[in-house]
Amino acid sequence: MAVGAVVLALGCSAADAQNGRAIKQDRQDVRQDRRELQRDNRDVRQDRRELAGDREELNQDVKAGRTNEVKQDRAEIRGDKREAREDVRDRRDDRRDLQKDRRDLRNAQDVKRDRQDVRQDRRELEGDNRDVRQDRRELAGDRRELREDVRDRSDDRRDLRQDQRDLARDERSR
Repeated sequence: MAVGAVVLALGCSAADAQNGRAIKQDRQDVRQDRRELQRDNRDVRQDRRELAGDREELNQDVKAGRTNEVKQDRAEIRGDKREAREDVRDRRDDRRDLQKDRRDLRNAQDVKRDRQDVRQDRRELEGDNRDVRQDRRELAGDRRELREDVRDRSDDRRDLRQDQRDLARDERSR
């Protein structure tokens, strides 16, 4: 039983170390995802600024009647829109990654708490088992005392009957 407890303790400590590394990795993932999300937000804002600037140039070129520049501005706007869509998609993917990593972190922490709860429950169970064994020993002792008391009572009844017979015989012989 002691060997089993040692093996169990070693297994739990190895699992805790592994769980601790997983939690640390999940925290790093969350930080990395936040940085990527901030970068994506900056990129989206920059793309929108560039797109607004290109539209302004397009409006000016249309008003001025510069057809070659209008074509070029429209091509730039298409490229900026494509970049903006890609950055928005990256931002959405990074948000999803961040949510997943946060969920993983919560789950890993839940697992760690659950393992701690299991260890605590095992300690309490071991204590309860010790108490039960002690109670059984005490009960066995109490049963022995009870049997001795029952024997003493039987002996005392026998002695009482004998003394009553002796008394009755002594009274008759007087």
